[in-house]
Amino acid sequence: MVETRFIIYAVSDATGELAIGNATAALRQFRQDGVTVLRRAKMRTIDRITKVVREAADTKGVIVFTLVSQKLRETLIRLAQETNVSAVDVMGPLMETLSRYFQSSPSDEPGMKYQITGEYFRRNEAIEFAVKHDDGQALETLNQADIVLLGISRTSKTPLSIYLAYRGFKAANVPLIRDVAPPREVLSLNRRRLVGLTVSPEKLVDLRSARLARLGLPRTENYANVDCIRQELDFAHRIFDQLGGLPVIDVTLKAIEEVATEVLTVLGI
Repeated sequence: MVETRFIIYAVSDATGELAIGNATAALRQFRQDGVTVLRRAKMRTIDRITKVVREAADTKGVIVFTLVSQKLRETLIRLAQETNVSAVDVMGPLMETLSRYFQSSPSDEPGMKYQITGEYFRRNEAIEFAVKHDDGQALETLNQADIVLLGISRTSKTPLSIYLAYRGFKAANVPLIRDVAPPREVLSLNRRRLVGLTVSPEKLVDLRSARLARLGLPRTENYANVDCIRQELDFAHRIFDQLGGLPVIDVTLKAIEEVATEVLTVLGI
């Protein structure tokens, strides 16, 4: 198990999704182990803001925050400066720019994006669907998916499914295992819902080697062997062709957001 050495506090007066998303996107640019991102949502009082800044100071953490309330933003920034805590304001500069552009003040009501609407319920339903249909599970209801992702291990299937779910799409993912035919439920699906994922063998060696290291297993395992990986990828591409020439997206060195946009584009959604 990797020891936590760095803590990022995602602080928000709403759900914290934006702060989490920004912190996670930035982390992808670093090969850094031992990082924990802690969500601190619905921080709507000065007392709670004060406590989280003290917590960050005690743990030598960093704060990434999205606070709609100007009073809370100013309080957090002041306390962070006083306690020598690094804090990144995600929303503030944008809202100030838009205030000048629109010549009006923003609402101080947090969580406007997540008011109870039809979109809110669709998103929640999609997230539940993605979790239930992760890694080839619940195949009996796979035909309810808007999008089905196919690929070998460590081709970003799970995080991509969850991200698409946050966009409101019911996404499932099914692993392809070398020399094993895809489940019959996949074969019976409308091909316009299917997308293949691939990645460079060298990148996959790095990803799988890191996973083996976290599990305490030797790198000599076939799982991280470049020749075995090439054979897995060749098998996956044969499956993509057999399924009617599926659109295939290379996820190498791409952010999840970028891959998701490509998925929606190739499917015409």
